[in-house]
Amino acid sequence: MKIGFISDIHGNFEALEVAMSNLQEQNVDKIVCVGDIVGYGAEPGKCIDVVEKNADTIIAGNHDWASVGKTDITYFNRFGREAILWTSEVLLPHHRSFLAELKLSYYDSNWCAVHSTPHEPARWRYIFSSADAIEQFGYFDNKICFIGHSHIPGVFTDKGDYIQISVPFNERETLVKILADRRYIINIGSVGQPRDSDARGSIAVYDTDAEVVKFIRFFYPVPDTQKKIIAAGLPTFLAERLEQGI
Repeated sequence: MKIGFISDIHGNFEALEVAMSNLQEQNVDKIVCVGDIVGYGAEPGKCIDVVEKNADTIIAGNHDWASVGKTDITYFNRFGREAILWTSEVLLPHHRSFLAELKLSYYDSNWCAVHSTPHEPARWRYIFSSADAIEQFGYFDNKICFIGHSHIPGVFTDKGDYIQISVPFNERETLVKILADRRYIINIGSVGQPRDSDARGSIAVYDTDAEVVKFIRFFYPVPDTQKKIIAAGLPTFLAERLEQGI
């Protein structure tokens, strides 16, 4: 089985369209969204519609819950708060209901998914280091836990290994072999707001038969997304950061 993973779309419809096209090309059997459909970008409703229609499993992210009042926004930075308040105002009632009903985690036989951390996912903590990851391995039993939240694609193992995934600009994808003697926490990166100094969107495909995770980076029309953010009256920084991948 091939499982496609998307995360941290953040209202970026142009990036989401390309991500979905890439997953179709990969002939995935199912799609899992690991949270943050909304926030920062100018088209939250359209992104919700696409994810709801195409994803088989959808996990709540902190921006998803914050936009419907289920997460305190005081810990967000200024840009995040402004975007959440704007998003909350423009969401239609059925979009709000959809986000409010999303669960924090999903567990399959061999893998699980959560936006932030397996332990206390509603606290929205980050896994940035091997030390952060090692602490979390004690809170799930699956072979792999797929996460998002930091917007930085990377692979942690229970042996303390860490690989930040970097795909050269003249290439499109890279593969990570899942080893029998390791357990993994895998951050799939961000569809709509990358933060690893690579402006390309990021998705992942887990081949459960070959035991391989493929990371795919893709270009999308960044200027179109930037124009929509500015036209919506959202902070200019949220548009500018997209072309830098920060």
